[in-house]
Amino acid sequence: MELTRRDFLKHSSFVASAFLVSFIVPQKARAQMVDNSVPEPNAFIQITKKNEITFFLPQAEMGQGAYTVLAMCIADELDAKWEDVFFEPAPVKELFNIPGMPMMLTGGSNSVKTRHLQMRQIGASIRAMLKIAAAKYWKISADLIQTKNAILTNTKTKESLPYGFFTDVIKLMKAPEKVTLKENSELTLIGKPTKRHPKEAWAKVMGHTQFGIDVRLPHMKYAALIQPRVFGATLKSFDATVALKKPGILKVKQLANHKIAIIAEKWWQAKEAINDVVVEWNERDFAKISSKDLAKEYESYLDKECLPMRKDGNVEEAFANAHKVVKATFKFPFLAHAAMEPLNCTVHHQKDSAFMSMGGQFQTLYRNKCAEIYQLPPEKVQYYNNYLGSSFGRRGTPSADFVIDSIYAAQNEAWPVMTLWSREDDIKMGSYRPMYRNSAEMAIDKEGNILGFKAKVIGQSMTKGTIFESFMFKEGIDATHKEGLTDHQYKVGSHDIQGFCPDSPIPLLWLRSVGHTQTGPLVEGIIDQAAVAANMDPIDFRIKNLQNPRFVELLKSVAKQSNWYKREKNSGYGVAVVESFGSIVAYVAKVKVENSDYKVEKIWAAVDCGLAINPLNVENQIISAVNFSIGITKYSEITIKNGEAEQSNFYDYTVSTIADTPEIHVEIINSGEKIGGMGEPGVPPLFPAVANALFDATGKRYTSYPIRLS
Repeated sequence: MELTRRDFLKHSSFVASAFLVSFIVPQKARAQMVDNSVPEPNAFIQITKKNEITFFLPQAEMGQGAYTVLAMCIADELDAKWEDVFFEPAPVKELFNIPGMPMMLTGGSNSVKTRHLQMRQIGASIRAMLKIAAAKYWKISADLIQTKNAILTNTKTKESLPYGFFTDVIKLMKAPEKVTLKENSELTLIGKPTKRHPKEAWAKVMGHTQFGIDVRLPHMKYAALIQPRVFGATLKSFDATVALKKPGILKVKQLANHKIAIIAEKWWQAKEAINDVVVEWNERDFAKISSKDLAKEYESYLDKECLPMRKDGNVEEAFANAHKVVKATFKFPFLAHAAMEPLNCTVHHQKDSAFMSMGGQFQTLYRNKCAEIYQLPPEKVQYYNNYLGSSFGRRGTPSADFVIDSIYAAQNEAWPVMTLWSREDDIKMGSYRPMYRNSAEMAIDKEGNILGFKAKVIGQSMTKGTIFESFMFKEGIDATHKEGLTDHQYKVGSHDIQGFCPDSPIPLLWLRSVGHTQTGPLVEGIIDQAAVAANMDPIDFRIKNLQNPRFVELLKSVAKQSNWYKREKNSGYGVAVVESFGSIVAYVAKVKVENSDYKVEKIWAAVDCGLAINPLNVENQIISAVNFSIGITKYSEITIKNGEAEQSNFYDYTVSTIADTPEIHVEIINSGEKIGGMGEPGVPPLFPAVANALFDATGKRYTSYPIRLS
């Protein structure tokens, strides 16, 4: 691996004595590290003469543990003292682009699976350089230098020196062309259950961690927004005479995107002044539309020939010769993200430059959007990425909607301005997981083999009209309609899988696990029906028809954990197994049904993400996904009436509460296959596992979400 000095990071916040180096991985090495998908992956380490070590991490930290896991990879190879390392968000530079993409972003559960080898290479390279520098200083072979806790030791004389002693020396060194990563037996962090880094955890406990909403700058002002509630509406006129007389109100301005910003000394002053602005909107025809209208339109496509997503074999013959055929229609509502931290962004426009501070998943996109609107070179916009108070995809929006609001609100203003969306803004005007109407049919023979599979997915495209359209929306089909469906892991003789993307002005955005939120329940729901039709146990039926032994191993694990074959008779048990983002997760759910309601009492989980770099973080992500998904399964939905969302806050958009939390058991199986992601894969199997458990308890199939028994 070649390392050059041409990409030393220049940043005013770095102390002059720091060693700061970037890593350029040549094309050949890159192929082995990240599957040929990465244009020059990089990471940075800063070492000061005081032996302070800081890692600059390109991924956003939104509660998923990316900072801790990536820092573990560097620290383990560097032989740094884990408790003493620091980490900071990396600046927006091409060097930090996500492998395979021309931008910095955090999404698709890519953080660890695309970065872990990079991070290890970085740590190993710096350690090798330090040993070479120390060997020259002591005039001995580098093989006689030991490293531990950021200390270099001469094994001949027992003399020791801190890494920081060689800061100036290694600035002038070339990185070794090749480094050897540690053997598994030598690792002290990787593969070991590790809690969040103590500095991160303690800062959060003490309230010292800075999220986007915590940003405070000298003379900063606050902006609240007036947004149309009917989707697709445009601003006709407004009168802010009364609002401008209110205490603290500095300005009321029309933004270029048909919104109004009220700028005040305090945000609540701006928020309250919204009621004093008289606004007229051009609401257009969508003001007449409701969820029932959309559902009727979507369902009409289920009876029509749609666009092909997968077709092979002879489906007509398969169904004609079937012993039994099962059918189901699945209904999925619009869903809001409802992240805990309200959307926000702080911008200071300074004529020839700008400063942005927020918590975002698409750092490059947001920085560049600011540069575009202000007509500045991108390098003149300084972007700082704070911790994200959760996201579930909402802070990774290709439209950059809430960021653009902030850029316009702060444009040509003398002060920094934090633009803050209210909870009502986010629920009523947020970008939603699409509504879907799906159908599925499965044909089986007398032995329980799957002969044919038909399916249709009807829902708006999440990628059409975005920067991802060129490779995610082709021939009228959104790639997120297909994921987990056209590439399912069951042995099926023939397929006819179709889709269609109706249009509407409702803004859309991926929710945690993206298309798998609707394909996972479809595939695992119809598979469960086929198992019953075949008069087979649901786990046995899956094992019989699966083609990947990794899935079988996970099913055997959850069967054993839950005592599946001797399960309780007075509860409902359901199973599901789904692969997404390179990882496979199987669940057995136990539900209790009482008085037309139900509670998910237990979840047994088995996970194969190739290798769990931090098993504790994998377990935490499963626990997080289960609790997140229970709310979607039981409660959450956005409904449309007269062109606008009916829900507006947590009192009518219900999410999981502590009372919904089940007992969760997690078993991790390290298959040794390529590492997959873990932020999202725990979500998809929860929906069908619970639905299948409810069938076991009630004898009724539930295919309409959220699932309500009454």
